[in-house]
Amino acid sequence: MVLHFADADEVRFIKLENQATEIRKTLLGALMMAKDLWKSELEQKQEGTGIARAIKEAEEIFVDSALLDGFERLEAMLKVIHKRADGLFLLLQYIHKNKL
Repeated sequence: MVLHFADADEVRFIKLENQATEIRKTLLGALMMAKDLWKSELEQKQEGTGIARAIKEAEEIFVDSALLDGFERLEAMLKVIHKRADGLFLLLQYIHKNKL
């Protein structure tokens, strides 16, 4: 299904889509840095290896570039953002709990 926007709405939607893309990229960078910083600590406990696995999954999730519908693309981006934010939250929760 292809939706047709008025020009102003289309510009707003494109701005939102671009913002979601930037957030997605920023979260990927944060996840990669966090994994590098805490990798050895995470590998020491079973709970930590589970978090490391969740971080890896969050790094590997992607938006299907074949999606043509803008809303489907935005929805896919938000799913990626959510997964990556969850990975960061789990890591920070683990660090706080274990006072690393």
